[in-house]
Amino acid sequence: MDSPFLYAVTDFGSTAVLIPVTAAVLVWLLFQPARDLAAWWLVAAAACIIGTAALKLWFFVCPDPAVHSPSGHTSLSTLVYGLLTMIGAACSDGWRRRLAAGLGVLAVLSIALSRVLLGAHTAAETGLGLAIGLAALAIFLCARSAMPWNFVHVRPLFLGVALLILLLHGQQLHAEELLQSLGVYMKASGAACA
Repeated sequence: MDSPFLYAVTDFGSTAVLIPVTAAVLVWLLFQPARDLAAWWLVAAAACIIGTAALKLWFFVCPDPAVHSPSGHTSLSTLVYGLLTMIGAACSDGWRRRLAAGLGVLAVLSIALSRVLLGAHTAAETGLGLAIGLAALAIFLCARSAMPWNFVHVRPLFLGVALLILLLHGQQLHAEELLQSLGVYMKASGAACA
């Protein structure tokens, strides 16, 4: 299905948008009372990005009929929009908390569904991306039990994120092509599959 609307939705999950948003969240967390959360965010983001890239390489080198490449749009969207949803919900109450949670889930699921409807990924590949993102988000949530989530100055975070999304929406990094080329090189170099 080729639709401008679906492309607009899927572009919210582009690495060209979400890598800068990830960096903005990191900077914002450095100015929070529990600065250690920034380190946890860095670990979670690295796990998501490196985990997705490593699995993409794996499937390029060792093809599988069911999964060709996990959805990076879905994995990073799950992590980034998942955390933004949790921050929004933590700083709200009542109907605002439910609205924040609902919008966050809708955003992630819309991006994931757009990947399938556009034919960029299968349902299995999108599900794998979702699992990677949830695992990375779980890494960050480990910090919640270790330290309080006393967020201050939340408005600048959301304004900065909105500005980044407006400026970068529609941009592409084409990391998939780079990873695929690297996978082809590794396969030609004799990389073995387990």
